[in-house]
Amino acid sequence: MKACILTWGCQLNHHKSEEIAGVLAAAGYVLVDRPAEADVVLLNTCMVRQKSEDKVVSRVAELSRLKRTRPVLIGVGGCMPQGRGQEILSLCPSADFAFGTTGLSRLPELIRRVREEGQRLVYLPEPQGLERLPVQRRSPFQAYVTVAEGCAHSCAYCVIPKVRGPLRSRSLEEIEAEVWRLAEAGYIEVTLLGQNVDAYGLDLRDGTNFARLLRRMGRIPIPRVRFTSSHPAYMTDEVIAAIAEEENICEHVHLAVQSGSDRVLRAMRRGYTRETFLALVERIRKAIPEVNITTDVIVGFPGEEEGDFLATLSLIEEVRFGTVYVAGYSPRPHTPAEPLGDPIPPEEKARRLQEVLSLARKIALELHRERLGQTVEVLVEEYLEEKGMVLGKTRDFRTVLFAGTADLVGQLVEVEVDAATPAALLGKVRELVR
Repeated sequence: MKACILTWGCQLNHHKSEEIAGVLAAAGYVLVDRPAEADVVLLNTCMVRQKSEDKVVSRVAELSRLKRTRPVLIGVGGCMPQGRGQEILSLCPSADFAFGTTGLSRLPELIRRVREEGQRLVYLPEPQGLERLPVQRRSPFQAYVTVAEGCAHSCAYCVIPKVRGPLRSRSLEEIEAEVWRLAEAGYIEVTLLGQNVDAYGLDLRDGTNFARLLRRMGRIPIPRVRFTSSHPAYMTDEVIAAIAEEENICEHVHLAVQSGSDRVLRAMRRGYTRETFLALVERIRKAIPEVNITTDVIVGFPGEEEGDFLATLSLIEEVRFGTVYVAGYSPRPHTPAEPLGDPIPPEEKARRLQEVLSLARKIALELHRERLGQTVEVLVEEYLEEKGMVLGKTRDFRTVLFAGTADLVGQLVEVEVDAATPAALLGKVRELVR
C-alpha cells in the first residue's frame, strides 16, 4: 500500500505529518510524494483562517478525480476535522474518512476499516495526554522537536485551544534524549515547537520552564537550536538570558504582536499592552544586539478602527521587525470572538493588509542593506536548479541566495553579502564551514 500526505499550516502541522508518516511506515505503507501514485491520500489540515479551510475543500474535490480510475481512499485529518466534527464529511463529500489531531496511532486500523467496511468514518478523540509516535523525518540535517502540545491561553480569535486541547508539556528528560539522538545522527539544526513555546512547563508544576529547557539544549552538540512560536506574555528575562548566553541558541525570536492598539489587544485577550511589548523588545535587544525579531499581525479584527490600525503601523515602524506575517481577520468557530461576526468589509481589510506589507518590505530592505559587505553563516536548505542557485538561512533566520550546486544542501557555508532585496540577502560563497 502506498500513502501520500499533504500538509497545510504551521511547523507543528508539518512535524505532525512526519509522525503520521512514521505511523504508516511502521504499518508497512510506502510513502510517496504524488497523490496520483497513492492508494491512500491524507490531508493534514489547518483551520486558523477560512482561506486555509477553503483550500482543503478545493483540494479534496480535485483529488476525487483519482477515484474515476482506481479505488483511492481520501482521508481528511488534523485541525479542521477536530474543529468541524461530523460536519467535515459534508464539507468534503469526496472524503472517505476523517481523523483529528490525536489518536494517530489508530490511523492504520481506521484505514483498514474504511477499506473493508466501505463506510465513511470519523475518528475524533479529545486531545489529551501526549502520544509517543515514530517519526519519519523529511530532512537529514534539520529536525522539528515538539516540546508541548495545546494551549492554555485563550486568545479571542484563536481556535487552537479547541482543536489542539490544553497545554501538555513533555518531560525535560524526554526532549533532551530526543535532541541528543539527533545530534548523534549528525543533525545541524533543531527547531523546538509549541503553540506558545515559551509557556512550556507551566503545566508540569515542578519548576520546569522554557528557560531551563534552553539551558539543557545549550549542552548538546548541535550547531543551531531554534524555537517557535513565542507569546509575549510568557517571554521571561530568564529565557532572554538563555538565548543570549547559550552559543547554539539562534538569535531569532518570533514574537507575535498581532496589534499595536491597546484597545484591540484587550479585545483579543492577548495579555499584554503596547507599552509592555515595546519594553520586552527593548530587553531582548539589549541582551542580544544581533537578534532578528519577527512577528505576526492581524488586521480587521472586529472593532478595529482606523486609529487602531495606525497604532499597529507605528509599532511596526518603531520595532522594525525583520519580517511581518500579516493576515486579515477570519472568524473561527468555537472562539470567544465568533459572536462578534466579521463587520469590517473585505476591501478594507485588504487595504490594511497591503499597507502593512508595504511598510514591512520597506523596513526589511533597509535592514538587509545594512548587511552589505558582511559575511554571514548560512545553512543551505534547498537547491534551485532552474536558477543555478541555492537558498539557505542565517542564524538569525534571514534568507540568503547565492550561486551554488546541489551538493551544498545540508552544509554550513560562509557567504559574503553583496546585494539585498526585501525578501533575501544575495552573495557569494567565501568558505565551507561544515
